[in-house]
Amino acid sequence: MAHIPDGFLSPSVLAGTAALSVAALAVAARRSRATLGEREAPLLGAATAFVFAAQMLNFPIGAGTSAHLLGGTLVAVTLGPGSGMLVMFAVVLVQALLFQDGGVAALGANALNIAVLGPGVGWLIFRTGVHLLGPGHRRQLGVAGAAAFLSTATVGAAVALELALSDLVPLGPALVVVGGVHLIVGLAEAGLTMAIFALLGRSRPELLARATALSPAARRWAWAAATGSLAIAVAAAYLASTRPDALQAAAERLGIAGRTAAYLQGPFAGYTAPLGGPWVAAALGVVVVFGLIWGVASLAGARRRL
Repeated sequence: MAHIPDGFLSPSVLAGTAALSVAALAVAARRSRATLGEREAPLLGAATAFVFAAQMLNFPIGAGTSAHLLGGTLVAVTLGPGSGMLVMFAVVLVQALLFQDGGVAALGANALNIAVLGPGVGWLIFRTGVHLLGPGHRRQLGVAGAAAFLSTATVGAAVALELALSDLVPLGPALVVVGGVHLIVGLAEAGLTMAIFALLGRSRPELLARATALSPAARRWAWAAATGSLAIAVAAAYLASTRPDALQAAAERLGIAGRTAAYLQGPFAGYTAPLGGPWVAAALGVVVVFGLIWGVASLAGARRRL
C-alpha cells in the first residue's frame, strides 16, 4: 500500500531516508535487546508472520482501489515500539528482496515509512491516549483505533513529502491524492486494528503492551497464531483483490505510474513461485519472515547472556 517502487525517489531522498531508517532501527534494536530472546521468539515470529500474511490480503475500498492492513500500531501495542519496528522491518525487507513489493533502492524510504513511522507514531498516540483517558479495555480499544488511523495518515503524508522532495510531483497534489487515499485506508486500518485488539484483549490480554516474559500458554498461542498466518497467506494468494493499491492508484492519478523501475528482479515477483505458483510463494514468505525474526531474537538473547 505504501511500498514505494524504485524509480520514484531522487538519490538525495533515497540517501536521507536510508540514513534515518538505519539510525531509528539501530535505536529500536538496542532498546529491544532487554526483552528479546528465545522465550519471546514465538510471539515475535507469530507477529511477523501475521503482518506479512495480512499485507498480502488486499481488499477493495471503493473508487477502484484496494488496501491491506499495515499493522504498525498493532505490533507496537502488542510488542512495544522497538520490537514492533524490528518486526515491520523484517516484513518490508523480505517483501522487497524476494517479492519485488517495494523497491530495493527505496528500501530505506519504505522502512522509514512503514517500519519506523507507522509503529512509532501509533505507539506514541496510543500511550498518550491511554495516559489521558485512563485504563480500561474499551478506552484502550478506541485509542488503538485512533492511533492506527493517525499512523496510517502519517505514513501517507510521509510518502507524499518524499515524492515532492524528489521533484516528482508538487507537495499539494501529492498530499491531496496520496495523503487523501491513505485517510480512507486509515479507516480500514483502524477497524481491523480494533477488531484484532479486541480479540487479544479477550483471549490473551497479557500480550497487550506486555512487560514480562511469555507464559507457556501464551507461547503455545503464539505458535498457533503463526500456523494460522500460514493459512491466511495461502488463502490471500488466491483471494486478494486485483485492484491497484493506494499508492498505485495515486501514482496513476498523478501521472507518474510510468516512472516505476525494477533494479532487482525478486525470485517471487508478484508473489508467484516458479514452481507451485502463488500458494508456494505465500508459504515461503511466511516461513522466511518467521525464521528471520526468530534468528534476530535468538541472537539478541545470546548476546545478552554473554
